[in-house]
Amino acid sequence: MTDAIELIESIVGALWRLRRLTSVLTGLTILVASLAQAQAAEKLGAFPIDPAQVSVAGISSGAFMANQLQVAHSADIIGAAMIAGGLYGCAVQDVTEDGVLALASQAVGPCLKVPFLLDDVSTYKDRVEKLAAKAWIDPPANLARAKVYFFTGGSDQVVDSETVAKGKALYDALGVPGDNIVFEDRSGPAAEAGHSWVTKNFGGACDANATPFIDDCKYDQAGAELKAIYGQDLKPPAGAPTGRIVAFDQKEFVPGKATAANGLLDTGYLYVPKACEPGAAEPCRLQVVLHGCKQSAEELGDVFYTKIGVNEWADTNAIVVLYPQAHATTPSELPPNLWSDALIYANPEGCWNWWGYSDDRQYLTKKGVQVVAIWKMIQRLEGR
Repeated sequence: MTDAIELIESIVGALWRLRRLTSVLTGLTILVASLAQAQAAEKLGAFPIDPAQVSVAGISSGAFMANQLQVAHSADIIGAAMIAGGLYGCAVQDVTEDGVLALASQAVGPCLKVPFLLDDVSTYKDRVEKLAAKAWIDPPANLARAKVYFFTGGSDQVVDSETVAKGKALYDALGVPGDNIVFEDRSGPAAEAGHSWVTKNFGGACDANATPFIDDCKYDQAGAELKAIYGQDLKPPAGAPTGRIVAFDQKEFVPGKATAANGLLDTGYLYVPKACEPGAAEPCRLQVVLHGCKQSAEELGDVFYTKIGVNEWADTNAIVVLYPQAHATTPSELPPNLWSDALIYANPEGCWNWWGYSDDRQYLTKKGVQVVAIWKMIQRLEGR
């Protein structure tokens, strides 16, 4: 019996040491991967970008951020695609002297789930005009030339379709011609899509509302949104991308290099078609593509910036694609003065800032930390 007990104790001890070793090795693997990524990230360079051909696209929180970027910089961004989100200022309660008063409770309540509690479109239009009067955003009259794509799926259980419809209605109210807006709602080719970027042949079931929030609905959303912005005469997509992915340093675009505290990863990604390398004979277009919550590289690795179908279209149509990356900010990463309200100001799901987290009261204007960072990336790519 004693020998048996000693044997069992020996086995348990060995298993415990193995478990600890496995844990250490896993930690080391993650550390090595993080260090390798940091070392691989290079300084973002200039490419032959036509400044008159810049657009934005995004899903979920990325749709709200794409909307914010276009409205803030409407003089320079010619089009925007909002997938499963995108009502400008949805979480805003009022325009104040130093920015806006926005509530996380408004974002997760009326904006996502209870749209009948949202304000009339005229209220959002009035707020846009107030922000423009303060020169915090470009004059909204610029939007008259904008090309816009909206999408909402009939099985979306995260962002109510009525919120997306109200986002489209705001563009109507701001003077965007009806012919310039494509609205794929619940009667479209991916009518039963869940909360997702939709593809022809990658991702979960079409009606899924789960990670990776990329659903296979036999619908080429990348092509649809790019055609809505750049025209129906785009060339067919490549069978497989032949360009290159560039990992670049995002820290230099954030005040004090405080990426984590402001909901940004240290590393972003860029897709460069062969036709758009420095020295190219012809200028290229640029599209900024923004992932949604729980879709950044720290959650999905390279899945979002390689599997949604945009790079294939970019390859054949000379479009450089910028994939900035958000970060899931924990309370401990916030400045000490925000710790008492950390539950309000943290960003646990790695979303883009569309409700004022990190106490950014200018988050939806040209002064917002993330808007400024992405705009500086665009300017760098343009060689400015």
